Amino acid sequence: IQQAVVFIEDAIQCGTINHRVDLKSLQLYRWYYSKICQWILNLTIAVILALAFIEKPSSLTVTSDVRYRSNPWDPPCGLTESFEMICFLIFIADASIKSYLIGWDEFKKTKWLIAYIVVLAASFVDWMVSLCFLCNEAVRIRRILRPFFLLQNSSLMKKTLKCIRRTLPEIASVLLLLALHLCLFTMFGMLLFARVKDRQGNKEWTEYFQNLPEALTSLLVLLTTANNPDVMIPAYSRKRAYCFFFILYSIIGKYGALLLGLICNVDLNVSLTVSDGLTGTFFLMNLMTAIIYNQFRGYLLVS
Repeated sequence: IQQAVVFIEDAIQCGTINHRVDLKSLQLYRWYYSKICQWILNLTIAVILALAFIEKPSSLTVTSDVRYRSNPWDPPCGLTESFEMICFLIFIADASIKSYLIGWDEFKKTKWLIAYIVVLAASFVDWMVSLCFLCNEAVRIRRILRPFFLLQNSSLMKKTLKCIRRTLPEIASVLLLLALHLCLFTMFGMLLFARVKDRQGNKEWTEYFQNLPEALTSLLVLLTTANNPDVMIPAYSRKRAYCFFFILYSIIGKYGALLLGLICNVDLNVSLTVSDGLTGTFFLMNLMTAIIYNQFRGYLLVS
């Protein structure tokens, strides 16, 4: 009966069934996944993430106005570290129970659990270093590792990361297309808006196309429309025909979106929607959305 109850609960919660099934282990398993224990674990994760707001250097003040803002509260050394140690002890107990319940054979296959123990060990070593330096160390490595505690405790986030990892090659092809598009129009722009003797005609070159990094930055920001139409006003004021360069730059991705969508095996309807309804300025992010949606849908269907 205990086994049947646990397996049914595993099915409802989309959990694994690769764990011990003897009576004591099943009782421990049900206790560990009870609402109280999981609530304590979630509270511990929330506390260790919230420490960033009060740790030195803290930005938690009554007002954000620099004229009226007082100095942030500087907690004494050892206060936040005490809360951290309590959280670490709970995490160690959590990792120990999980490791015992699944057994050694399954433990070797569970990369998330191994990473959990490694992150805990690294965080504890960094915590000891902080106390040795009386909380005056330059860098706290464990701050970077804290979001991992949230990730490893959520099966949905694990699946999300797996989907993102699967989409990276296709997103890389989109970024490569953007880089080629950007570099090509940067070279055309530097040739088109080259320096001339006329001082009035040099405004576009002086402000946006004076050198390669500046030209790349100007056109990259133009993709977000942040400096549109500012980036083309000097050239447009000199000769109206120059606007075709910027118009072509913005709409060139229309059919590129469709072609790249077909290359990346994105659903045809999604590719047509992206290519027909959007210009080059916006097609990249929407194509990324289409790729991610396509991958997530496939992953959910497989699941």
